[in-house]
Amino acid sequence: MKSLRRAVWALLALLPWTPAMAAGLIADDYGAVKRALYRDVFADQARTLYCGCAYDAARRPDLASCGYQPGRDLARARRVEVEHVVPAAWLGQGHACWHEKLCRNSQGRAIKGRQCCLQIDAAFRRAYQDLHNLWPAIGEVNAARRDYRFGELPGELRAYGRCDVEIDPARAMIEPRPAIRGDIARVHFYMAATYRLTLAEPLRRLLDEWAAGDPVDDAERTRNQRIVRLQGRGNPFIDGRAGSTQPLAASNAGPRAYP
Repeated sequence: MKSLRRAVWALLALLPWTPAMAAGLIADDYGAVKRALYRDVFADQARTLYCGCAYDAARRPDLASCGYQPGRDLARARRVEVEHVVPAAWLGQGHACWHEKLCRNSQGRAIKGRQCCLQIDAAFRRAYQDLHNLWPAIGEVNAARRDYRFGELPGELRAYGRCDVEIDPARAMIEPRPAIRGDIARVHFYMAATYRLTLAEPLRRLLDEWAAGDPVDDAERTRNQRIVRLQGRGNPFIDGRAGSTQPLAASNAGPRAYP
């Protein structure tokens, strides 16, 4: 995996970016992207990322299916939301709209951050809406994860019943269940290569271990093929084809380390 990852990144660095490369098959509309995620990408794989909970067409989780015990936020525990595996806060760091009040909301108030970047920055929207980085998740866990980095925590600090996810706000870290660690690693590799981002060395080493310990399976390949049809770009760290993705200019600021 390490040699493949290096080869893919080296090739992507040499390829020029053109507007045509950014053309996907889904409209530049986050609502349309989310609908495609549920309807097409996870059509017959309706399980949440962190807890593996089944959910129905109305995006209501079956908490008993994964032994989930709600915490304080019962409303969000009862719904499935879209989670960004690589946090939006990282994707926004190299964009002026994330740091400067360049936009106005419907009340005329100057704003910055996610909503501003979605309004005015097409490069940020491409990264934010990339289907490879989006997964269904229990809303309560999505909220608790915030923009914490992935890692491995001591002990078993489970807060949601049998859901095998540990979140430590003091360390700003989340530990996912072993069955999805390789998936999470390959999402990070893809996002870093596609949007010219830099993974901090400790995280990169950990993700290498996760990818090796949880190899690509048929479900992951199926999702990747569906995303190719919808978005026009595959994840070469899943299908092994360096030509299946293209580098997209996400920022003029150059690489930035995460976390």
